[in-house]
Amino acid sequence: MNFWVGLIIGLILGWVIEWVIDWLFWRREEEAVAATAAASRSVGIDLQGKVAALEAEKASLAARLQEALNRAPQVIVQEVVKEVLLERDRLQKIHGIGDVFSRRFNEAGVYTFAQLAALTPERAREIINPEEWQAIDPELWIAEARQYADVAKNSQGEG
Repeated sequence: MNFWVGLIIGLILGWVIEWVIDWLFWRREEEAVAATAAASRSVGIDLQGKVAALEAEKASLAARLQEALNRAPQVIVQEVVKEVLLERDRLQKIHGIGDVFSRRFNEAGVYTFAQLAALTPERAREIINPEEWQAIDPELWIAEARQYADVAKNSQGEG
């Protein structure tokens, strides 16, 4: 009978050890897989939102393109010629305007000394949007731009 008791105790002990190992190692992996699946579902939902936003943007761009195509070709050509053939002045010639400020003016549609001279100091400040520590003098820039524009205008009139 000792043999049979030992065998049964061994089987029960083996089953308990297998159950503990299963619980500690395999079930945790299943929980991790379940958590990963839940995370991927949330990512999928997020991606669906992004796709919807991109589709809405695509529809908006298509509408804008159609609107542009419906306008008179002459107007489109004039706008393109104005944008492409506009001779740009080197705004960095003005004291206090460097590459960064020149780029900000260009992004706002100011390419020439005449365009800069036509701005108000408030609009120039708005375009530049300086940091608190930056000291700018848009009044001086506008005055210098006016001088450069006058020189350019006079030189074109003589040529």
